[in-house]
Amino acid sequence: MADYVKPADAGTYVGDPVVDYVRAPQMVQTMIEAGASKKDLPAGQILVRGMFGGSLLAYATGISFFAAAQGVPPVIAGLLFPTGFIIINLLGVDLITGYFALVPLAFIHRRMTFGQLLRTWFWVWLGCLAGSLLYDGMLWTSLTLTGATADPTGLSAYIIKIATLKTLHYEEFGMAGAFAALVKGMLCNWMVTLGVVLPFTARSAIGKVFATFVPIYMFFAMGYEHMVVNQFIIPTAMMFGAPISEYDFWVGNQLPVTIGNFLGGFLFTGAALGWLFYTRKPVEEQVQPLTRTARA
Repeated sequence: MADYVKPADAGTYVGDPVVDYVRAPQMVQTMIEAGASKKDLPAGQILVRGMFGGSLLAYATGISFFAAAQGVPPVIAGLLFPTGFIIINLLGVDLITGYFALVPLAFIHRRMTFGQLLRTWFWVWLGCLAGSLLYDGMLWTSLTLTGATADPTGLSAYIIKIATLKTLHYEEFGMAGAFAALVKGMLCNWMVTLGVVLPFTARSAIGKVFATFVPIYMFFAMGYEHMVVNQFIIPTAMMFGAPISEYDFWVGNQLPVTIGNFLGGFLFTGAALGWLFYTRKPVEEQVQPLTRTARA
């Protein structure tokens, strides 16, 4: 049998190998397309997609807090929270915090108008709020038998504790507290939006799960401020009798946290990744000189 002769150019590979990974420039293009696609959705669909997102996030927060209320260290109980985001990403439903990175990027690239941007934000925000409040009421009903008894699990006491830290505690420090809530909102949505866009780099379901889990766990374990998560925590605490007013909820928490979530998601993810990778040449243009050299 004749010996195998290795081709002269066997060590040179031209082009992209087929791998379970999408490069960052392609990911940014997907971000733009995903943001632009929201403008074509009917208002009712955006609303329901937001309701799914808000309720699933509330569900995930509840199971994590339930474990913490049973004595599990919060940093360990927080491992349960990303399950909600994983379901949201795999189903393809929406959160207003993800829109803060995707939709402005589509607007910057002239794929939608400013009016369309505001329209998508409004309906998904309303949907997230409605979904959160729906789960809030169902949780209160299930734990108290529609107000007939006290919560026997200890979950409500834990929720009240966290909600107080997210409202009254900030207000004790005035503008310093409000600014801290805003910064914690930025830190939160930096990771949340990475949990939205990193799955675009994976082609497999398990890759998307892992790409979602890592940044989402990081923000939740650190106790940063997410406006939709707080739409579960604070109204639920109010239902269970926490001394928190509507002003405390909307002005003491939602206002600074929403501004922080927008700044973190847009500046640190949407704008930053768009600036870094959208202007790069396509991979095909980068490898053409190598191809000509190999054939010369």
